[in-house]
Formats: sequence, C-alpha cells, structure tokens
Amino acid sequence: MVSSSRPLRRTAPRRPAAIRRVLLSCTVALATTGTMTGLAPAAQAAFDDGPAAPAEAPDHIEPFAAYQPQSTCDPVAKPGTQALAQLVFDYYGTGRNGGITRNCSIGGTSEHKEGRAFDWMLSVNQPNERAVAEDFIDWLLDEGPDGEDAYNARRLGVMYVIWNSRIWSSSDADEGWLPYSGPNPHTDHVHVSLTWSGAMKRTSFWTGEAADVGGDSDEPPDSEEPPDDDH
Repeated sequence: MVSSSRPLRRTAPRRPAAIRRVLLSCTVALATTGTMTGLAPAAQAAFDDGPAAPAEAPDHIEPFAAYQPQSTCDPVAKPGTQALAQLVFDYYGTGRNGGITRNCSIGGTSEHKEGRAFDWMLSVNQPNERAVAEDFIDWLLDEGPDGEDAYNARRLGVMYVIWNSRIWSSSDADEGWLPYSGPNPHTDHVHVSLTWSGAMKRTSFWTGEAADVGGDSDEPPDSEEPPDDDH
C-alpha cells in the first residue's frame, strides 16, 4: 500500500473515554428521540465500557497479529467471526450484518472467502451509526489496563479494520490509520478481518489464553500488508 501522506491514528488529542461515551449516548438519544429531555433507554444502559470479554485476560496478551491473507476457498463462517458479530449486535444493538462469507469467484483477495471477515453495516452519514462505529473502533484500539496498545484488537486476533476510506492494520499499527484507496470506500460499513486464531475463536478474548496470531512481540510485525482490494 503506497500513499503520499501517512496520517497517524490520532491527529488531535482525544477526549477521555468516559467523555466520549457520554457524548455517544447523547448522540444516540438525540437520533432516537429528537429531543434533549433525556437519554433513550438503550443509550442509558449501553456504551459504558465496551463489550465484556467472556474470559479473563492472561498476564501477557497476544502480540500484534501478522497479516495472514486469504489463501484458500472456504466460504464458511468461522466460529470466532460469528461470535464477534453476535457480540457487537448484542452490545450495541445497531446496524445489521452485511455478511461474513463471499463466493470465491467474486473480487480479489478477501478473508470473506475463508469466513474470517465481518462487515457491520453502519453509515458514516447517519450520526448515530457513525458514533457507534467509532466507539467500537475506539474500544478495539484503546489501551489495556497495563498500557497495552490496541488491547481488544489484539485479544480478538484482529488483522485489520477498514472504515470511512481509512485502514488500520495490526501489521502496520505503528503508522496508525492510513488512507484506503480500494474500490469500496467503506462509508456504509465497518470491515473487520481476523487471523486464523481469531476466526476459530482461539484467542484470549474467548479462552483466557494467548494464541498464536503470527506475531511475536508488542511491536507490530514486519510482515506483508493488506492490499487495497475490494474487502
């Protein structure tokens, strides 16, 4: 992936997580009620800390994942991909499932063809949906309790996320968010691709034990990057 500008993930100081989530709740409430009289019931209860992991984290979580591109034709939804989709729908209650699998004859390289990718249909043009998407991404990439970068992304075995013409890759995490120039700008959905361990529900988020995700340290691996393709 070549780009003349390589913006960092954060281009301005971020509000504290608690403030971001209060603002998100207000955005959802306004979109739901159209008034300032109070938060909608769903907004009152949700978006406080992000989805809870079913398993306690180990002392050392997964390293940054290496890029594991699609190499086979096996368009069957994998258990970890299905579990991630169910997790976000149960927690956020917004958007719809745009698909986990794709026929191998359609388009170029894509983890959809191995059941390792999930498209969450949320529109950047709908304020409440955009707020939910960005809260989810913040939850993925926020620091862990001991300052671990991209804490939940690593525990889930996330390889990369595409949203609103930008891509974050675990294999290129030190560069933050980069421009995405594929044919689909991903302004109507969040795309998440998982490693094989993540897709098979073997990572610490689900099991409590760190899994092999292709990396070997807390620094992003020196590996191939996802292509600008039709994910």
